[in-house]
Amino acid sequence: MSEVSEPAAGQPEWNDPAALRQALAEAVERASGAAELARLITDYQRRLEEVARSEAEALTKTREAEARLKTAERQNAQLAKQLAEQKYQTEVANWKLASLQDSRWSKLGDAIHSKKPGTVARTLKAPVRKRPAPKRSDFKPQIPTVPEVKAAPAAPEPKAPQVSAPLAESFTVPKGPTARPYMTVAAIVDRQTEALLRYEWRLVTNFGPDNWEAMLDQQQPHVLFVESVRPGPRQGNGGRWLEALAGETRAVRDLVAACRKRGIKTVFWHSGGAVSRAFPAAEHFEYVLATTEARAREWRSALRHERVGVLPLAIQPRVHNPIPAEGGRTGEIVTLGTVNPPAGGADWQPLAGQGDDPTSYDDVLTAYRRPALLIAGADAEPRVIGEVAACGTPVLQVRAGAKGEEVLAAAEILMADAGRLAREAHLAWRARGSVTPLLDPILDTLGVPSVRNSGVITAITAVSEPAELDRLLAQITRQITRPGQIVIVADGLDAGLVDKTVRQSCPDLDVVVRATGEPVTRGAALDRAVRLADGDYVAVLDARDLYGEHYLADLVRHFASTDAEVLGKASFYAHLPATGATLLRQPEAEHRFLPEVAGGTVLARRQVLTELGFADVSEEWGEVLMRQCRTDGVRVYSADRYSYVCVRDSAEGSLLGAARMEGYIPAEPLALL
Repeated sequence: MSEVSEPAAGQPEWNDPAALRQALAEAVERASGAAELARLITDYQRRLEEVARSEAEALTKTREAEARLKTAERQNAQLAKQLAEQKYQTEVANWKLASLQDSRWSKLGDAIHSKKPGTVARTLKAPVRKRPAPKRSDFKPQIPTVPEVKAAPAAPEPKAPQVSAPLAESFTVPKGPTARPYMTVAAIVDRQTEALLRYEWRLVTNFGPDNWEAMLDQQQPHVLFVESVRPGPRQGNGGRWLEALAGETRAVRDLVAACRKRGIKTVFWHSGGAVSRAFPAAEHFEYVLATTEARAREWRSALRHERVGVLPLAIQPRVHNPIPAEGGRTGEIVTLGTVNPPAGGADWQPLAGQGDDPTSYDDVLTAYRRPALLIAGADAEPRVIGEVAACGTPVLQVRAGAKGEEVLAAAEILMADAGRLAREAHLAWRARGSVTPLLDPILDTLGVPSVRNSGVITAITAVSEPAELDRLLAQITRQITRPGQIVIVADGLDAGLVDKTVRQSCPDLDVVVRATGEPVTRGAALDRAVRLADGDYVAVLDARDLYGEHYLADLVRHFASTDAEVLGKASFYAHLPATGATLLRQPEAEHRFLPEVAGGTVLARRQVLTELGFADVSEEWGEVLMRQCRTDGVRVYSADRYSYVCVRDSAEGSLLGAARMEGYIPAEPLALL
């Protein structure tokens, strides 16, 4: 008969769920500390290796300097010898000349022409005394001395190792690139619209009523784009066109007529204000754009023609993005429009750039990223609300006439739930559309060629069993933005059967399937797959993980807002089905240039990823890829934590490192928004 032994003291009862959860929580905490310690040790080891390399390089440079010094010394000695020899030869020549001058026969001429030949004769009879010839030994080589210049001593700058340190700390207004670099557009727009369009084509704005003819000759634009600019701090072109846009002068009419003669398309965009106010200028343009279809109908009725389109209010990803401002968020609450404060008062400040505030638009873009919450009144400008939301700042919109206490209560509820605040901010960011694709049909209507990067995505993966294949296809078919191609390396599966299964599930995709002749690592399979990809971008998918329907659509957008070559997620949710635990890894690693993204979230430019390659390992290929990115200086951007769940049967050390326990709950409601 078997005996049941009592559990040892200090050990949990493994049949008790509460004890098991407590043990797992403690394991997560210990593993997090151990992972950070391991990363610190790894970083110190890397620094030691760098110091060793630096020491070797310094020693090599010292030896080279010593060799150059010896060469210089030899050259100086040789030059000193040559100088001494030249001095000796010069002295010998002078001695010979003096001896010649002192010889008797050289004085005969003086005797012949002298009035006192007797005196000369006595001189000739006197003995000649010549100084001794110079000796070479009297001219020793001497190196000239020069004043010594002392170098300033270098002060040591010890730095502690940085763990998960971002490569770029803050948002700055970028200089480029442009989506259509071959196109030139002359524009009369305000500062806000100038920032919206400056990355779409080569934008020319430095002209006025006095020099537009020279501008047309020099720049030769394809399109003239004019906005219904209003007076104020953000007026563009130095405010030189305000009178003409109001119909007080003929400058706009003459400019449009000159463009029509040159074959330059003319477009007027009514971005705000009354139609009657903009009509005197708009009626001369070939095409008119409104922000909504309702406004477009008003314009068709006013102009009595159908050359009216819609350009909605949109955002420019290069400047309206969640990259944080320097120093991060201040935690304050700001207002936009009319917001009634609570009776007791509240420390709410208006958002910069409203009304007559002279703050430059570049500084306004930074101000968008500062507050923890924006409260927008009913009269708040929708365009500004969209730009603020695109910068990742949560927005609370209140109804007209809302009392201050109601607004305060709603704001406190939002501020008290950081998770909800972050989720609503992400959904608001997702809802904002880029202006780039909106311009394509407009340019087509104008008859101006519009060619830009199509951004086709190739999804690559490796599968080793039918269950992984089914799980993978479920992730791909649910995507809002579908990949144009899928490349699968099947390890141990029949390639023909895999190809048939994929084509049935994804009939509109370009499918490439390759089988391995023998078992290979996951890294080796992915390395083979990336070399078969044809898309502009390559997404690495892990068949074990979960991908939300907006995963690819959200992630690929960051190529338009950053100059990164590799995208991914360093912050993400992880789920352990065996225990039901859900973790959040690196909560502070969102929207950072940080080469530590998870391998299953990599989305990269194809050429870059092909050059990097994948290591021939099964589980650590992602970490090796990130180390290679650091070594090669490849910029990696960590996006948001959403639309992805890492699923593992056991808690690995790297997974638990810098992780926060979210609870014994499913991960999908938290991650898959």
